[in-house]
Amino acid sequence: MGASGVICEFNPFHNGHAYLISRMRERVGEDGCVICLMSGRFVQRGEAAMADPYLRARMALTAGADLVLELPFPWSAGSAEHFAAAGVGILSRLGVDTLTFGSECGNRDLLARAAETVAAPCFGEIYAALCRNGIGTTTAYAEALRRTSAEADAPLPEGFPSSNDLLGIAYLRALKQTRAGRGFAPEAFVVTRLGSGYREDVLTAGEFPSATAIRLLLKEAACAPFALEAMLERTMPDEALSILLEGIRRGELPLDGQRLLSFYHILYRLKKPADVEPFAEWGGGLAGHICRHARDSADPSDFFGALRTKQYTDARLRRALLFGAVGVTEADLRAAPTYTTLLAANKRGCAYLKNWQRANKEAKDGFAVVAKPADTPAGRQRELCELADGLFSLCFPEPKEAGDMLRRSPYITG
Repeated sequence: MGASGVICEFNPFHNGHAYLISRMRERVGEDGCVICLMSGRFVQRGEAAMADPYLRARMALTAGADLVLELPFPWSAGSAEHFAAAGVGILSRLGVDTLTFGSECGNRDLLARAAETVAAPCFGEIYAALCRNGIGTTTAYAEALRRTSAEADAPLPEGFPSSNDLLGIAYLRALKQTRAGRGFAPEAFVVTRLGSGYREDVLTAGEFPSATAIRLLLKEAACAPFALEAMLERTMPDEALSILLEGIRRGELPLDGQRLLSFYHILYRLKKPADVEPFAEWGGGLAGHICRHARDSADPSDFFGALRTKQYTDARLRRALLFGAVGVTEADLRAAPTYTTLLAANKRGCAYLKNWQRANKEAKDGFAVVAKPADTPAGRQRELCELADGLFSLCFPEPKEAGDMLRRSPYITG
């Protein structure tokens, strides 16, 4: 059975994601398997997802996905490099033929050229110099890419790269590295991203909204499900919208990651920079910056506002706060995931998984697909996931006990 995979967040699932899945279905045909490797509790910006992964996985299943597995913590909250490397590694172990991803440019050759540019020795030097000058890491990355390509007499188009282009470059680099290490990696299939911009915060009348705008609307209007239903109409498939609204009525969403700010404020007020510098994302003076403002700010909201600078993006700050609280190191992010958790599957997805498990019964690399969080193998990955779950469970509309996620089961249909 052929398979196309996507590394995703679906936070929440909307029409743009449904379009991507439809292109994946075209690629593998009706007999192939569409696999979604979806961020679980925390997403790449270092924030708690707006709904638990099982609900988001069900939304994807109604729109054409066959198998939804978890991109586990801490990689789900990592920078593009770690997010892409872990995702590509898992899909490669699962024998996926094609990695599908959206991109603003939609040009695989251009993205591949940019990926080669990033590998040039001078790129790292330019990037580091820009970061030292106080430019934010994302801006510095894009500017270093443009300067390096210009020095090589291969200038990149104006406006390139955009947000999803940057992630696409990371995917292509990860695919090349995985192929060199394992001898196999999926082929890349690039789909042009349609609709609103990645960070667009206003919900427009178009059928391809931004997830950011939907999240803001959910936060503001979750108390009025009937009005919310009218506002979200045509932004996502009908069945997916029904699942989302049912979750709201049951009091399961939206989660509010802002609740963690009080905890972070207290935690880092008690820390010295040397205590947190060993953790991922805390370098470049950030440890002193955060600990100082935790002491100087009287209110949690003032604390996070004071942290914002041109040099430190919101995503970098939130990742640092999260990783420091849980104890995530750079070595943790560079390690390969040892398992993924089944979130949802239909009959076709179950068949693919069964075939994969049969074919890999004698595999010696120790990688596993587990049905329930409570059954995950002991080790560093499980330790970090359980600590992150303890924070995630505080973000529900009605906070839950730390072990709540351990009792979840996958959604199986068909």
